[in-house]
Amino acid sequence: MDETKKTGGAPQPEGADSAPAQPEGTPDTAKADGAQALHDELEDLARVFQEELDRAKEQAAKAQEEEAGMLIQSLDDLPDRPQAPDEEADAAEEKPLCACCGEHPAGTKKDPDSPYCPACDEGLRHYPFDFLNILLALVLAAFVFYGGYRFADHTEVFTKAAQADRHAQQNELFSAADAYMEAQTALDDSRIGGELVAKRAILTTYKLGYMSNVLDFAENLRSWELQLPHLRAAKTAIDRAEQFLVSGDAAMEILSPYMSAAAADIPYDDVFAQLEALKTAEPAAPEALENGYVPQFTGYNAGMITFYEYYLALISNQPLETQLALVEQIRELEPEETWIYATLLGELYAKTGRDVEPICTLMQETNAEDDTPALLRVIALRTAGRYDEAVAAADDAIAAENEYASELYRQIGICYLLQGDYAKAYEQVNEGFQSTNPSVQLVNTLALCAAAAGETDAYNEAVEMLEGSGYAVSADVTDYRAGAVTLESIFTEGDLDVT
Repeated sequence: MDETKKTGGAPQPEGADSAPAQPEGTPDTAKADGAQALHDELEDLARVFQEELDRAKEQAAKAQEEEAGMLIQSLDDLPDRPQAPDEEADAAEEKPLCACCGEHPAGTKKDPDSPYCPACDEGLRHYPFDFLNILLALVLAAFVFYGGYRFADHTEVFTKAAQADRHAQQNELFSAADAYMEAQTALDDSRIGGELVAKRAILTTYKLGYMSNVLDFAENLRSWELQLPHLRAAKTAIDRAEQFLVSGDAAMEILSPYMSAAAADIPYDDVFAQLEALKTAEPAAPEALENGYVPQFTGYNAGMITFYEYYLALISNQPLETQLALVEQIRELEPEETWIYATLLGELYAKTGRDVEPICTLMQETNAEDDTPALLRVIALRTAGRYDEAVAAADDAIAAENEYASELYRQIGICYLLQGDYAKAYEQVNEGFQSTNPSVQLVNTLALCAAAAGETDAYNEAVEMLEGSGYAVSADVTDYRAGAVTLESIFTEGDLDVT
C-alpha cells in the first residue's frame, strides 16, 4: 500500500518528527535545501511587500485625511456667496400685491397692469351688487349735488360776510359796516340765521356810534341767544346802545325848545342844570325789542348827557375853554367811545392852539377810513393864520375824495375872506354848498361871503333858506353886514368861526 494512503492524512510538514532523516550531501538533500531557501526568500519578499503595502496604505490614508482637512479649511476661508435669487420670487416681489386679497401678485394675463390678481379679477367681474347699495349710492350722490346747489345759492352771503370781516380786521369801519348791512340783507333774503355775522355787525356799528343800527342788527338775534357766552359782547353793546339812545332822547327833550333860538335868548344856566339833573335821574323801564329782548342798564349815560351839555355851550356861545372842559369830561367818562368826543376835541384843540396830532392818531387807529383828521389839520392851520398851507391841505383832501369836502370848501372860503379875496371866498363856499346837504353853519358862512362879495341875491337866498327851516340868521352875519364887526374879529376872536 502507498505510504501516503497508509497514514490517512496530508503529507507532514518539513521537519516533522516522523519524517525520515535524509543523509546530507545527497541529491535529494540539495534539492530540498534549494527549495527551502527559495521558500524562505519568497516569504521574506511577501513580508516585505506586505509591509510596504501597509505603509503605503497608511501614508495614503494619512495624506487623504490631511488633504480633506486642508480642503475643509479652504472652504471655511471662502467668503459667503449669495444664493441665486429665485426668478419667480423676484417677479412676485417686484409686482404689487392684489388690491383685493392682498396676498397674490397683481396683474392678469390679459391686463398685466391690473390691480387685481387673476382670481380676484375674475370674481369681481361676476360680483353680485345689492340693489339697496346701489340705491344708497344714488341717494348720497343726490345729497352731494343738492349741497353743492345750496352752497352756490348762498355764495353771496359768505362772500359779503368774509368781505365785511376783512374790512373790520383792517379797521376800515365804514366799509365793514356797509358790507355787514349787505350780508345781513342777503341772510334775510335767504332765510338763513347768522348770529356770528349779526354779532360782528353789532360790534362794528357800535364802535362807529351808530346806535340805531346796533339795535337793528340785534333783531337778528333771539332773546335767549343773547344769554350765551359767545354773544356776551354783543349783549353789552345792545344794552349800552339803548342807554345812549334813551339818554340822548331825554337830553333833546330839554334842549329842543332852544335849538333854533338866538344865543342871547338861551337861559344857559337853567338848561344846564336840567341836563345835569338827568345824571342822577332814573329813566323809565326800557321796552322790549322786537325779538323780545329787554335791554338792561341802570340810569342815564353820564357821558351822553355831558355831550348835550357841550352842545348847549356851543349854541349859547360859551367860551372855548368852557366847551373844551366839557368835552374833556366826556373823554374821562367814556374813554373808549371815541365817536362822542374825538372830533369835538380835535376841533377845540385846533381853535385853542393845542397840538391836534395825538387826537388825529387816535382817530386813525380807531377807524382807518375816518377823514376827520385831514379836516382837523386844515382847521389848525387856518386858526394859526397859515392860510396858504391850509388851502393847499384842503385842496389835497378834496382831491382825495374826503367825505367832508363841503366843510373843506368852507375852510378855504374863510382863508380867502381873511386874505381879502371875497369873490374867491364866495366861489369856494358856494362850491361846498352845491356839493351836499348844507349845514346851518355852511349856509351862514355862504351868507357872510355873499355879503362881503356884494352878491345880494345870493345873500337873500341864504337868509330865506335859514328862516324857512326855522333858523335865525347868525348874529355874526347880520352884525358884519351892519358894520358892527369885522371878518377878522369873527374868525380870530371868540369862537373863531361863524356861530
